[in-house]
Amino acid sequence: MMRGLGVVIALLLLLYPLLVYFGTQWLEPRWLGLLFASVYLLRLIVVARRCWQRLLLIGAMFLGAGILWWVNSETLLKLLPVFINLGLASYFAYTLWCPPSIPTRVATLEYHGNLPPVVERYTIAITRLWCGFFIVNASVALATALFFSREVWTLYNGLIAYIAIGLLFAFEYGYRILIFHKKHGL
Repeated sequence: MMRGLGVVIALLLLLYPLLVYFGTQWLEPRWLGLLFASVYLLRLIVVARRCWQRLLLIGAMFLGAGILWWVNSETLLKLLPVFINLGLASYFAYTLWCPPSIPTRVATLEYHGNLPPVVERYTIAITRLWCGFFIVNASVALATALFFSREVWTLYNGLIAYIAIGLLFAFEYGYRILIFHKKHGL
């Protein structure tokens, strides 16, 4: 059940721009917002580990859904990628101040807990790179939501942003293989 819900949520997030694009042609933004908020709320409640986290998430989701219902704005629906990117940038930045960073955790698994100092420095630099990427991506997503057509917003947030994430990940992975496996023999 939990795994199935996770798959549904992941698909909704990936397809969100297309769902907004097609959904707003048949439904008012308030109905789409209520639908998305309900699905995400269910997932967040299940994932939250502490009671206070659940209550905070429920309150935030109800507040967001209420604002969207009252304003009934497609622009608000189109701002979700902005908030996701800012949330990711914030989380990556948080792990810089409260280590280990996310790339450091992944590298620790790859090196079985014995992280060479050069790799640890590299993972911190990569964390900063991802923070910058998410901030730039949030900025472009904001610009497409506020100043461009629904089609441009959908194209950027439903395709170009995913390609950019994939390319950054692929280049980083290739660089890591080239530098650490070939040059440092790690």
